[in-house]
Amino acid sequence: MTIIAQHLKCDLRKKCASCSKYLFSPKQRARYFYCPECKYDILCDRGLIQNFTTDKNGMIKKQNLCMICRTEVEERMWPDDSENIE
Repeated sequence: MTIIAQHLKCDLRKKCASCSKYLFSPKQRARYFYCPECKYDILCDRGLIQNFTTDKNGMIKKQNLCMICRTEVEERMWPDDSENIE
């Protein structure tokens, strides 16, 4: 997690083709993605690979994958309730 002046910074800013969000303010709740393999925080879906799979019943499942390591990312909220931001 990269925090600049109590703001969450996107770790894929330099690797993303078109960055739309760079920082999240601690005053506003926002959804972001976390890659457990790379330990990167990804602030928007432009830093993800969206993979669609179909199960045996024909149901389509969407997976959000990290564009660096292709690991499924976790969805998190900023600021985290366990974080103490002053």
